[in-house]
Amino acid sequence: MSTSAKILAVVVLASTFVCSRADAQTVPAATVAALADALKDSDADVRRQAAWALGRIRSEQSVDPLIAALRDSDQEVRKQAIWAIGRIRSPKAVDALTAALKDSNIEVRRSAAQALAQIYGSGGGNPNPNPNPNPNPRPRPF
Repeated sequence: MSTSAKILAVVVLASTFVCSRADAQTVPAATVAALADALKDSDADVRRQAAWALGRIRSEQSVDPLIAALRDSDQEVRKQAIWAIGRIRSPKAVDALTAALKDSNIEVRRSAAQALAQIYGSGGGNPNPNPNPNPNPRPRPF
C-alpha cells in the first residue's frame, strides 16, 4: 500500500470515527499526528483530505499544522485548512487567518473571513450597532 493510500485510509477512518466535538477527546494523538504529517504529502488531494479530517476531529493539537498549511501552494488545500481552523475555533489562529485575508485567491480570503467570524462568534450580531445612541429616542421636530 502506497503512502498516499495509507494516509487516505487514516483520513477515512478518522472521519467516520468522529462526528462531534465531544468525540475529539477520544481520538488518539497518533491519529492527529498522522493527519498532521499528511498535510506535508506531495499529493494536494491527500493534503486537502487531511485538513478536512482534522477539521472534523477538532483537535487543538492540529491547529499549528493547519496554520502551516495556510502557506500551501494549492488554493484548495489552503481553503480546507481555513475551514478546519474555523471549526476548531482556536484563537491562536487569528493572526494567520488575518494574514489569509490578503491571499491572492478570493475564495481563500472569503473562507478566512468566515473562519474569523466562527472564532469570534457571529450569532448575535453587534448588540449596539450605534456607538452613540440617543438616550431619548423621541422624534425630533424639524
